Amino acid sequence: MDIVSVTDRRRCVRPLEEQVELVCEAGADMVVLREKDLSEGEYRALAASVARICRSFGTEFCVNLHAPVAEEMGSALWLPFDAFVRAGRPRVRRLGVSVHSFEEGVEAAGGGADFVVYGNVFETSCKPGKAARGLDDVRRLSEALDAPVYAIGGINPGNIGEVAASGAQGACLMSGLMASESPSKVVSACRSASQTLERKR
Repeated sequence: MDIVSVTDRRRCVRPLEEQVELVCEAGADMVVLREKDLSEGEYRALAASVARICRSFGTEFCVNLHAPVAEEMGSALWLPFDAFVRAGRPRVRRLGVSVHSFEEGVEAAGGGADFVVYGNVFETSCKPGKAARGLDDVRRLSEALDAPVYAIGGINPGNIGEVAASGAQGACLMSGLMASESPSKVVSACRSASQTLERKR
């Protein structure tokens, strides 16, 4: 199972670039630079720095929202479903789309998404008060789509096994890695738990 780190510099226990370096060193498969409050210029500068760190560890780097930045950098791009519907598939190397239902997932994959991200599967501090959607649609999408399905929302080493058992190919963690003093322990625990459940499937 892929471990995807979604950044949030406001929750970081250390400067973002330092935390990203530790996350990459820990073996995360992808880093998504979220940081929605930055202007495109500010985002572009930070993306260049974070992408360099990712390259040095062989970790995939993914831009969030800013299609022109992803096109310039030749990186993956992650879009919300609504933005994807409005703009269609941009000319990027790999495209992920956030979805919140089985129907959206099918539409995104049919429209050219290379992976879909379903959430929020558990309650999460990033979206307080928002009810968990559970894993039923993750399971259905994993069975229905050729594109990989990733889960997001409240995932941690204690519940990632359920995510793996649902058939998801990836799990996205935000505060679980950004707020961790030891990303290596979190990634290691997630891999151990997910592999145990994957072997039982």
